[in-house]
Amino acid sequence: MMKFKINEIVALDTETTGLNPENDRICEIALLKIKNGKIVENESFSTLINPERDIPKEITFISGIRNEDVYDKKNFKDRIDVIYNLINGKIILCHNSSFDISFLEKEFERCGLDFPEIKIIDTYWIAKRFFRFKKNSLNYLTKYFGIKRNIEHRAEEDAKATFEIFKILCENLYKKRVTNYKSFNLLHLYRLFKNNFIKKLTFEFEKKKCKVEKIEKALKDGKEIFITYSNKKGDILQRKIKPLEIIEENGVKYLKAFCTLKKEERKFRFDRIFKIREN
Repeated sequence: MMKFKINEIVALDTETTGLNPENDRICEIALLKIKNGKIVENESFSTLINPERDIPKEITFISGIRNEDVYDKKNFKDRIDVIYNLINGKIILCHNSSFDISFLEKEFERCGLDFPEIKIIDTYWIAKRFFRFKKNSLNYLTKYFGIKRNIEHRAEEDAKATFEIFKILCENLYKKRVTNYKSFNLLHLYRLFKNNFIKKLTFEFEKKKCKVEKIEKALKDGKEIFITYSNKKGDILQRKIKPLEIIEENGVKYLKAFCTLKKEERKFRFDRIFKIREN
């Protein structure tokens, strides 16, 4: 059995009133602190949040969270100190991080606060990048691996399931000995840097201000840059691009750029760009 060391990590999951962080809000959040491979219950945090807007019936149907469940709960601003202290400077583990992080970032923005420094491990990205499952959703993987949840689409249960999936994926990566095209880079790194195996699964989250500054510099200098971003399906991808302009459509900010791989102009949503580096 693979023995990997995790000094401290925080498993995150959110439930929201919809899919658009610009208009929808967080109505439940779970942050589970994990030390030495175990969840520390008395240092974790899970709560319903008053989203300050109605929860649509279709969301209630999925999660079971009703308006009457949250109307007397504290709003995000009243919980932000606890949330900040739990995630600041930590490695955040979640499934399809582009969704949860974009909502958290927007909630911090509404409160007039900078989003904290974090690193991310995304089990969706690991499953998509290094395995060939029929689907990579949390629901599919929990059923595939026989992980039981007391209730689906609730923050704490989903965060726990994400941690279980993470452990299983790491075990499977360790056991894999055939270095095919999809897994070569990670396994090669593992053999060379066994003590840093977990670090190789993380990627930096880059704040909006820093994103804008780097993109504006690339625009001014006419230089190409590399971006790490999430597409509509939640896949974490890397592209070499030449920024052309920053645009806004329906309240959403995009980077219009020439994509070297696709050899065409494309638009990349700012809230889905995680990391930028110069060519």
